[in-house]
Amino acid sequence: MPALRTRIEQAIRDANAGIGVAIRHIESGDEVMINADTPVPLARVVNIPVLVEAYRQLSEGRFRLGDRWLLEPRYKALGSGILTQFDDGLEPTVKDLLTLMIIISDNTATDIVMDRLGIEAINSTMHQFGLTHTHVAHTLHDIFADMLPSADPGQDRYALARWAAEHGVRRDGFSYSLGPDNNVSTPREMTLLVEMIFKAEILTREACDSMLEMMLKQQLNDRLPRFLPHGTRIAHKTGTFVGVRNDCGIITVNDHSHVAVTTLSTWDQDAFRHDPVAEWWRFVEIDTALGHIGLAAYEAFA
Repeated sequence: MPALRTRIEQAIRDANAGIGVAIRHIESGDEVMINADTPVPLARVVNIPVLVEAYRQLSEGRFRLGDRWLLEPRYKALGSGILTQFDDGLEPTVKDLLTLMIIISDNTATDIVMDRLGIEAINSTMHQFGLTHTHVAHTLHDIFADMLPSADPGQDRYALARWAAEHGVRRDGFSYSLGPDNNVSTPREMTLLVEMIFKAEILTREACDSMLEMMLKQQLNDRLPRFLPHGTRIAHKTGTFVGVRNDCGIITVNDHSHVAVTTLSTWDQDAFRHDPVAEWWRFVEIDTALGHIGLAAYEAFA
């Protein structure tokens, strides 16, 4: 696919960032891999492995989608989501929690689910599926505690934002590690994972369809879907940390053409943190590059 590769390489050059890409057309097996074996922190893309393990344990009867799990103070996490703002004692269903962690990257929902499943179980299942460079080692609360002076969700977030703008986040801990002590993967392995979900190669057809339907409801659509024709179905999950912007999923070109795509990107955000306008435009440049990659993949297999 030389034309597709050329378009992707141009998008990466325009973004001036480290972007790994793994594209695989499911029906034909055609693929384009660029920096596809370079590990990157997953950020909230880790929710795809979490979702898979949740459905695996559901298949074993360990719990049901309708079961209610208690919202406790120890689960409340910084970052995106709404559950942190809710009163303790709420009892969302398992389906509610899975939906929140996928469609709006609710970190508290993710941590409740990770605690119930067991982090080692998530990690072990990924390795059993052959994803030996995919590692899940920490809750999101742990990640924020490693990056910041405090991961207390009750702290003054405006003061925290001012501190982060002045000092940046800690990068010498495990949160930016590229090894098994962090939540990391490669573009190739994440593309393989969503392809296996699409083909129902890891769980039942019903379970995989349920996962895909949840991912189709994603509300954060400014990366891979950015330039896709209106109404294009894309089941995907984004992920964001300081200096990390990711997206991974399945684009439906038509009923007979589906593309598994992963883009994992890194760049030096610290160079822009004292200039909010320049920092914002840097986000736009990265997201635009990911959007061009999504559109190139769509058009190549249309």
